[in-house]
Amino acid sequence: MKYWNEIEGSKLFNMVFSRNIPVGEIKLFALNMDNNLSTLTLAFDIREMPDTPPKKWESIGYNACRIGITCGEIRELTTSNIPTHKNLSLFIQPIGDRYLISAVSSTSKVTFTTSSVRLREPSVYLTELPF
Repeated sequence: MKYWNEIEGSKLFNMVFSRNIPVGEIKLFALNMDNNLSTLTLAFDIREMPDTPPKKWESIGYNACRIGITCGEIRELTTSNIPTHKNLSLFIQPIGDRYLISAVSSTSKVTFTTSSVRLREPSVYLTELPF
């Protein structure tokens, strides 16, 4: 997948971004795994800011945009040097009926395969350390 806009669950994302936003560099916020449901959620900031935000967002002021992905039926999970404060490059590659998810930097990585990828709704906030 080349764009966040293509991922299942991107309805709100497509409302607040008027153009395709490439999958790429992320600033990892959280990695949560549910062993019972075999799901993994990555929450992260992206560099891009919404260009068609709802009025509610315009009034709060923000300099960061957080999204994430929730993935089901996780297999082959590997992590190295997580947690990290370095930005990661995220890749989502279809492989047969599954997806290979890789989030990597020069020192850290998270990789796994999944049967489904769902985009988490975007949110915005104000931070002293934006992307």
